[in-house]
Amino acid sequence: MGEHTALFERAAARYGEPQFSTDGLLLRRERKQRNQRVAAGVLGIAVFAIAAIGLVRLLGSEGTPATDPRSPFAGTWVSTSDADGGTQTMTVGVSAGGAVEITVHDDVATVCAGTLSTMTGTGRIESGTQLVIPAPVYTCDDGSEPETLSGPPLEEQLRDWTLFLDPQTDSLSDGVGGVWHREGAEVPSPGPTASGQMWPQSSLEEVLEAQELADAGDPRYTWQVDPTLASWPDSNTEDPLEAEIFERFIREEIGWEEFSGFAIHGYVEGGGHLEGVLFLRCAPGRTNPLYPKVYPEMPSEVRGCAPTIDDSRYETVRFNVEQEARFGPSGIWVVTGWELLQPAERYSTFDHLYPDFDQSQVEQTAPPSNAEVTALLDAFLGARVDGEGAEQYLHRHGDEGWGDEEVPLLYATTGETPYERSEIERVQGPVWPTGWIEFEVRLFAEDGTVVEQSFVVVRQEDGRLGLVYGSPNDPIPTTENGQAVPVPYRFLDGEVTFAAAPPWSYTFHDRTSMTLGGVGRGSASQFTMFTIMADPLTGVGCEAGPPAADVEALVRSIRSNPDLEATAPVAVSVGGIDALQMDVVAAPGASDCGPMVLIDRLSAGQDGPMRLYLLDLPEGMSARILAIAISALESEFEHVVEAAAPILDSFEFHTR
Repeated sequence: MGEHTALFERAAARYGEPQFSTDGLLLRRERKQRNQRVAAGVLGIAVFAIAAIGLVRLLGSEGTPATDPRSPFAGTWVSTSDADGGTQTMTVGVSAGGAVEITVHDDVATVCAGTLSTMTGTGRIESGTQLVIPAPVYTCDDGSEPETLSGPPLEEQLRDWTLFLDPQTDSLSDGVGGVWHREGAEVPSPGPTASGQMWPQSSLEEVLEAQELADAGDPRYTWQVDPTLASWPDSNTEDPLEAEIFERFIREEIGWEEFSGFAIHGYVEGGGHLEGVLFLRCAPGRTNPLYPKVYPEMPSEVRGCAPTIDDSRYETVRFNVEQEARFGPSGIWVVTGWELLQPAERYSTFDHLYPDFDQSQVEQTAPPSNAEVTALLDAFLGARVDGEGAEQYLHRHGDEGWGDEEVPLLYATTGETPYERSEIERVQGPVWPTGWIEFEVRLFAEDGTVVEQSFVVVRQEDGRLGLVYGSPNDPIPTTENGQAVPVPYRFLDGEVTFAAAPPWSYTFHDRTSMTLGGVGRGSASQFTMFTIMADPLTGVGCEAGPPAADVEALVRSIRSNPDLEATAPVAVSVGGIDALQMDVVAAPGASDCGPMVLIDRLSAGQDGPMRLYLLDLPEGMSARILAIAISALESEFEHVVEAAAPILDSFEFHTR
């Protein structure tokens, strides 16, 4: 572990401390900036559960009724505003002389390694609306000592912990987002429900009039013209989220003082319509408690934006903008609909990499700590060197999505030489808002072979850390001595196997079909497909026909299709099985549907040709015919066919 710890320390020196600003369950719960009087780091741990944002649950004395006008703080208070969904309870007792005693219980205290904790303290009420506990006492229920990973000692962070009473809502807050409600009281929704329609004009007639005035140079409307926004995303010279229409709309219509642009979820091809524009409201005068430092991976527009609901959630507005009067650089922009979003459902683990906040408030997660990540990687790489047990540290999504393929060369090189040591290097992270961190690992074999692989550390649904194989930004997740390593694939429940080296990767997969993509130069790669299909259907135009009896019948169906032009079949071999090869392309004047549905889901569209291999499978297999199709833009076709040759050579067939 010492070697890997040293690597983290070097990374810390480069990127600044703390690299991982929370410990233990902190990724889910830490909130370092809890109370205006409480230093940020402490509560981030278990403490911060208490004192900071909503980890605290306060338990109070039963002797003074909550309705006693002398003691508006007295009673039992509950907070569920924590990032991990936990509940905190606090009991507050107030004596006749005004002395206050509190007891706080926390379910998941990160400073206590995720176990239960209790905080007690004696304090006073100031100005009738502030409860101040000068020196809270914090203990772990299992007898262990609370342990912080960063910042001043716990007692310093908790000193003068203060709660503020809102008499109108009968709730307590710590002044930085943490909110507590009386036990049994109905908790109001933390998110507003406001929505609206067109702005700043309210009808198409007004928009047309405003366009004429903007064309005439009227400054009351020329600000709605934005050539950069009109050319997005084709032109990325300026940040589209800085468009004046966005800033004016949020300030004048929504009324937010500070805010940051977050995302544009979509646009209509041809311009003039942007959908799902998201902006976050930022708490004035505060820094982000979970991401206090500026990491290169954080979107620049979100740096320093502190949440406004609690230490995790942001008030979020979503709206659409359009050019209603004229498309293009001279057309004015108007907001055509907007709404303030509601609290988020808990996102899946896969969303730690690609969270979709288009339907709910943006929510950030505290990143894992240095110690947590070091322990995970040490255990994973140690198991690989030992030759067993590494699989338990891998996270699988269960939907055969990205990151679910088998990790190649898990315990040895392609030459079956075992590993003798390993290294790790942080590539990026923690990445806002979900805190995932990308690493490159290197394994060294006894014969000098070096295997390099990409992994991403994510927080799983059960709170533990897990490793996702690959990288969202690296198309080649494994190399051996600098060369891409083919990834094994199984088809028809393992009856057909093959291997494809990155950047080939699958984009679609079910039991009877699979599509790989990722090869091609520039934007042409999106038109590249290597598709395998079991028992493809015949068909003409948009009508699918019955399955072909054999390959010869399928070839006749394809060559007789008026929407297609196909070369004469040529005899070849794939995986030791006789096959027929032919090239297919859309015929001139083909119907819109015909060339797109060549044989069920095998596509030979208007954009380019297809190289087709058709095989009669051996008896005893679960399918009769296998079709393999390679398609690409015409300019890329020969390059893609050449890149696919090693995949064809790797095919193997296994009868039961």
